[in-house]
Amino acid sequence: MELQFLDVMLISVIEHTKENNLKYTFLITPLLITSSGFISSSFAEDVNNLGKIEVVERYTTLSERRDSSVAKRIINGSELAQYGDINAFEILKRTPGVAIPIGKVNRGMPGKGYTVIMVDGESISIVAGHKGNPLEYISSDMIDKIEVMTNGSAENTAESMGGIVNIVLKKPKSDGLTTAKISLGVEGNSPMKSIFLQREGKDGKLSYQVNFTGNDNKAKDKSSVWQQSGTNISTENREDAIANKSASFATKLIYTASDKDKYSYSGTFSKSFEKETSNTSTLNNQINSDNKSNRTMIFSGISGEHFLSDEESLEWKVKLHQLSEINEKNSVTTSPLNTSYLKDRSYNRMLGAEVIYSMTFQNHFIKSGLQLNQTNQEDEVIHFENGVNITTTDDNINMIEDKISLYLQDEFEFSKTTTLTPGLRYEKLSRDFGITSDIDYFVGSFHLLHKLNNSENLRASIAQTVRLPRINQLTTSTNSSLDYNDVHHPDIVGNPNLTEEKALSYELRFEHFFEDKGIASISGFHRNIEDKIENIVYLDTTINRYVQKPQNSGDGKLWGLEMELKKSLNSYINGFGIFANATLQDSSVTNVANGEKQPIKQTSKLLYSIGADQNLKEYKVTFGAAYRYVSGYDDPIDSNGVSQHQKKSGTLDFYVNKRINKTFKYQLNFKNITSTTVETITNQYDTSGILTKTQIDKEYSKPQILFSLEAKW
Repeated sequence: MELQFLDVMLISVIEHTKENNLKYTFLITPLLITSSGFISSSFAEDVNNLGKIEVVERYTTLSERRDSSVAKRIINGSELAQYGDINAFEILKRTPGVAIPIGKVNRGMPGKGYTVIMVDGESISIVAGHKGNPLEYISSDMIDKIEVMTNGSAENTAESMGGIVNIVLKKPKSDGLTTAKISLGVEGNSPMKSIFLQREGKDGKLSYQVNFTGNDNKAKDKSSVWQQSGTNISTENREDAIANKSASFATKLIYTASDKDKYSYSGTFSKSFEKETSNTSTLNNQINSDNKSNRTMIFSGISGEHFLSDEESLEWKVKLHQLSEINEKNSVTTSPLNTSYLKDRSYNRMLGAEVIYSMTFQNHFIKSGLQLNQTNQEDEVIHFENGVNITTTDDNINMIEDKISLYLQDEFEFSKTTTLTPGLRYEKLSRDFGITSDIDYFVGSFHLLHKLNNSENLRASIAQTVRLPRINQLTTSTNSSLDYNDVHHPDIVGNPNLTEEKALSYELRFEHFFEDKGIASISGFHRNIEDKIENIVYLDTTINRYVQKPQNSGDGKLWGLEMELKKSLNSYINGFGIFANATLQDSSVTNVANGEKQPIKQTSKLLYSIGADQNLKEYKVTFGAAYRYVSGYDDPIDSNGVSQHQKKSGTLDFYVNKRINKTFKYQLNFKNITSTTVETITNQYDTSGILTKTQIDKEYSKPQILFSLEAKW
């Protein structure tokens, strides 16, 4: 009865808000968030009660998605975490609408690609190092929800080509709650260990959340390479042993000074060590190499929210993002004997500030903002071959980027059923990396939400976006693959002559929300791209090595359909539900120099996930399975005489969890049951179109078993 009362009360508040001036929406929103947070906290002890899950999700994901003026998918973090993914990067692989490359060989981003990744609205793409990925430091237990937008709005960065993924972290909700989780497992016969500890609480006007994440994981991977050049055939077998240790401390403080003023601090300090040892054997040769990495990441920010009046608010943020990384590579080849050593030190720091002013006026909710960012990146490389220092002046660089952004956005309630959200954003960028460059641009966006009825939405959007070359794509330094160099393991260099991509994106979407928890949607998207940036691999005959270099390949198009279904079948099978999502797409790039047209590199035409969950409430048990499929890709011959093909692959995962009592819950995960093998085939042709070399790489993976025990008190 208590749940039904809350259900009716919140629906009444929402409906009343729609019928009145939007300023009430502005005032009531915090109340709704607080109410849903209270419900979530109250029933955190029993996640197996389907009715309670329905209430939590309805007011934190589905209703938010239904009423948002900007089209977005909102996925509850607990739905994704139940498959045993230990960090945010793994979780994104199974997030609808997000394409993550598979296989070590695949260095591109298939599908819509170039997706901006944000954490609590802050872009983290600028701190990606050679090997470090900031998402690996975010435990799945820290994630509240994930928002996916195909077209961003003016308040988001203009660099939202391919969409935006915003990972929203949990905030302190309880007056006093301790969470502890330990996970033990194996990948093949390699051990995996992780621990998560968190304390959240409240002391007067101060709410706090402190957590620690530690990982100690090992893995052994095997791969094989088959090459044919003319009548010469060679085979290689490679074994990689990887050991990774990491620790991360995160703090979130919220001080509510009054009902009009609130201040927040969020900070994360992460440290990781990784060692990868590789042994590659051929008929006449042996390559032994090791790669050591030491990474330190700092995320820190202070913000404030101030209600100036019933119709006005002011927010501000000051932030620091920093990544320092040291990589050391050693390689020894037996025949002929050759030793190589490479050490690169990378340092990236971003300082930023932001001010946001919002106001309501009649049926308008107007939002404006100013953002200032400065990014500094340093790369230092030392390279020895057989004891001889071959480092060049181009291997040591220092780059500075200054960026200013202004935006204005209006959320206009045109009628009770229609909301329009136009926006305009201006960005000015100055870069100094030996070559000084300045660029500025205006980008616009427009979103339409039309509510056909209480359960169906029709949406349309159009957005201009850019994709600026990343600072590490402009660098002149070389990240060498040392002795293990081929078309799939090239040296990686930058291109200081890159120009930005520009795109115009369209989307049309229909959404149907089921009364008994669930959604079905279908959308079509189309993107026109100017000066597409692609990674080109070629043989540099002057040094007889394969090199990967980014370049503007031409003007492109990307279009397709996205479908999604999430449905409870409780009326047929008690506690049973299904979910599925699929992306069908096609693409083309027209070379401006010769007019040739071919698909965007490494773009899979079909990606889908299907799964089912079963809740046995009387036994407090939930179990489910999910299958992910990638169709692979088939790239024709490019301007360097290289064509590439990747075969289709699929991964099956299974989980089961049981609540022992109000304090303890355990979970068992079986991941990659299918032992997926990623096979990539590359052909090389001469200028006459004659096949000169074929290389086939197979990357073998092993199943993973993970046991987790969680306690809350």
